Amino acid sequence: MRHEFRKLNKSYSYQNTAEIEPKKLRQQIKSKTVIPYQVEFQPPPASLRKICWLECKYCYGASADDEGSPRMSRELALRVLNDLATGGVKKIIFAGYATDPLNSPIIGDLLEKAVERKLIFGFNTKALKVPDKIIEIIKTKKVSKESYMSLSVDAGTNETYNKMHAVKSDAKLYDRVLNNAEKIRAANSQLTLSAAYLINRTNCEADDIHRFIRDFKDIGFNFIRFSFLQEPKDVNLDTEILPKKDDLEQIKGGIENIILAEDSEKCPVKLIDIDHKENIFRKAQTIPCFARFIFPTVGYDGWLYNCSQSSSPNFHSTALGDLSKDSFWDLFYNYRFDNEQLYFCKTSKKLKDSGCRCDRKMHLANKSLIKSNIFDFGEP
Repeated sequence: MRHEFRKLNKSYSYQNTAEIEPKKLRQQIKSKTVIPYQVEFQPPPASLRKICWLECKYCYGASADDEGSPRMSRELALRVLNDLATGGVKKIIFAGYATDPLNSPIIGDLLEKAVERKLIFGFNTKALKVPDKIIEIIKTKKVSKESYMSLSVDAGTNETYNKMHAVKSDAKLYDRVLNNAEKIRAANSQLTLSAAYLINRTNCEADDIHRFIRDFKDIGFNFIRFSFLQEPKDVNLDTEILPKKDDLEQIKGGIENIILAEDSEKCPVKLIDIDHKENIFRKAQTIPCFARFIFPTVGYDGWLYNCSQSSSPNFHSTALGDLSKDSFWDLFYNYRFDNEQLYFCKTSKKLKDSGCRCDRKMHLANKSLIKSNIFDFGEP
């Protein structure tokens, strides 16, 4: 149990990629034998007009320019997934850029193929919708042992949920998420399940915190994580949703004891706050960046992107290319690394000009690799 506790805590504290060996990674990049640590796969949403049915104020992809962009076809998505497995990728994360992977009309086919190819899969989802086909697939004994589902909830009552997600009706969406969470757990008692809660002034009341923890513990979740919002790109938020630094410390002081009291080996409950410790508080980027080698992302429009945070059509300037025209591996290995200084200088400038932002796992991975002094960086 202690081993599993440490493993989950490490995973959900953004620390897994710290195990990447810089010297080995450099050699693999130079020889073009590097295999991504994981590939995020963002299946196309159902709507051709709007990426998501919610309008969460704090959405990281709210500034995505989707006007007139295509949707990746089922045939292309399955071909890419097959190519990934054949080429040696071991882990696929189903997520969405300003949307939810479980809202895609082809997500059942993609998960079925991932399980068939013996891939570890992860889901980052709100679980407002869980298709029957998904439940039937995760019931099978073919699901890889390290697979998981992470539910982004951010509330402990229907009222707070609707306020957090800008829902104007009285729909009982928190109850719907709980019901879907119970279905998922009933379908597979071994699947690792985590529930995430992004804290701000809207949802930091003790009653919400207590109920959220109790509800997901009762369902049988393996990990419960609290963290603070990261600042989304090109979106102006009020201080209730994106509190100032001093306000965050006040909020933290008011909930730390609640979270600490609920923490246990059976179900770790953690407040993960690495922003201050790692000096990445609302920092846009850590460059030079290694995302395209570690966390490349298949976007909903059928393009291969540098990372999950820069995977919409307005980031074509940093994208690796169009998967409808070239294979994943042709695009992934389409770089020159014979002059490292020139490579990092050019890519760093592209990323800065794009205005992209790192998520926390990428901040930490980049910091670790930069600190190793293994790579020959040019001036960004």
